[in-house]
Amino acid sequence: MSPLRSRYEDRGTRELVGRTGRALKPNLGSDEHVIIHSQGGYKDNIRPIWKLGRFYLTDRRLIFSVPTHTIWEVPLGNIKRISIEQQRYIAGRVKDMLALGYQNPINQRPSKAWIIMSGLETWRKELYGRTLLKIDQEMLDSILEQLDSRSQELVSYLWRNRHATIVELADLIDAPTHMDVLLRIKGVINPTAEKVIGSPLLVFEKSRVDYETGDTVLFSWWLISQTVIKETDQRATRVDIFEEEDRIDIVADLTGVREEDITLSIAGDRVILSAEAGDKKYYEEITLPDEVNPDTFMRTYHNNILALSLKKLRSSGGAIL
Repeated sequence: MSPLRSRYEDRGTRELVGRTGRALKPNLGSDEHVIIHSQGGYKDNIRPIWKLGRFYLTDRRLIFSVPTHTIWEVPLGNIKRISIEQQRYIAGRVKDMLALGYQNPINQRPSKAWIIMSGLETWRKELYGRTLLKIDQEMLDSILEQLDSRSQELVSYLWRNRHATIVELADLIDAPTHMDVLLRIKGVINPTAEKVIGSPLLVFEKSRVDYETGDTVLFSWWLISQTVIKETDQRATRVDIFEEEDRIDIVADLTGVREEDITLSIAGDRVILSAEAGDKKYYEEITLPDEVNPDTFMRTYHNNILALSLKKLRSSGGAIL
């Protein structure tokens, strides 16, 4: 069977069926955007067979699709390591490629994948900046000291305010045109940051939720480390867990959502709790002290407090209930 027609597909991926036989753009969330995309090859540590298709890097996920469906995808927050390795590729040729260490979103286990595409260094910088790069004051200072005064002013403003439109940035430094600001970002600030930290510092986003305020921000510039969306970066959820001999009780404060906005997923010793209503977004992965029965539980929701009572599969003595 040709790798392009492999029946292998990670659970949880969405089918992408088309009539043309060409690679299709994946289904995206309402405020999710493709940053870059390219043809390339993929293999992982489970099935080390090269598959050919197209990669899509969005502001939330890295996705690999073949003409009929998505083969693999991983949230950006799950990527833990990025390196360049040499591997044998098609026809036995040794090629440079990206090696990604990540937490599998299905079983939460450490996994590894190798990907290759044109513009490998561009992909490495984008992935690094959106996953592993954490800007702190010391790192920022090391960039600022190599910039001219106007460029320093732009970067410092974004550090304080998280985002700004091109109009705001032009007014800030009294630039004669918007193009002057763009050239300064593209020709001065980002090249300097690449030399210092190995990644561009400023990125443009058509739409981005500011998770400190809950507002959707349109057509603005951000510091690159502030564009990362992790599943747990939604809104802090106050969760308490109480363990009894035969059950586990969970109490969560979900201010601002209705009961119908709440989604629960229960499997083994994990509960995934999510809720969304307007600008209120919650996401919590809860590891329980014991495995529970996903088909037998009690749930109540009153005054923004969710109470969940789960029956253990085994008692403290190990007997099956």
